[in-house]
Amino acid sequence: FYDDQVIFCNKILQPDVNYKELKKSPEEEYAIFLSDIHVGSVDFLEEKFLKFLSWLKAEIGSEEQKEMVRKIKYIFIVGDLVDGVGIYPNQEEELERKDIYKQYEKFTEYMKLIPSEKTIIICPGNHDAVRLAEPQPIIDEEFIKPLLEMPNVVFTSNPGIVNIGAEEGFSGFDTLLYHGYSFDHYISNVAHIRNNG
Repeated sequence: FYDDQVIFCNKILQPDVNYKELKKSPEEEYAIFLSDIHVGSVDFLEEKFLKFLSWLKAEIGSEEQKEMVRKIKYIFIVGDLVDGVGIYPNQEEELERKDIYKQYEKFTEYMKLIPSEKTIIICPGNHDAVRLAEPQPIIDEEFIKPLLEMPNVVFTSNPGIVNIGAEEGFSGFDTLLYHGYSFDHYISNVAHIRNNG
């Protein structure tokens, strides 16, 4: 029962979840997860993003970091590659690039700076050129054709599941990608969540 900000518990029920044993890859590989890059926005952190890409190419950083960077095999970009156009009222005032095609062109330029041995896995978000309703399909080829031509870029739906690290004798890891825009719905419509931060 609940009494003046204290919870008293008489019984703990364990959820009926099938826990699997810890799975470990035979290879030491790393993955990076990014989202909400928002290329095209005046608030896009271009200088910092270029520095990150330089780090990802092992051009900067300590020797320890450079060794770690060499083991990064997967880069997940989980939505909002670009800021989009017409996403909310008066957005054009906050855009450096007011053309959605130009936003994706610039995003593609950045992706071409990533070493080709690293797999880039991308799902859309609510600012991307795709329907808002979930599940979202991959971004239309009209906007991402040059990215689709890159051998190290993979697109998935939102949400989407991809398998990474699989090799003979090891099944790899199933990885869920989800941009999370539906959370905004709950924040807007469930007063308890909204009012409690």
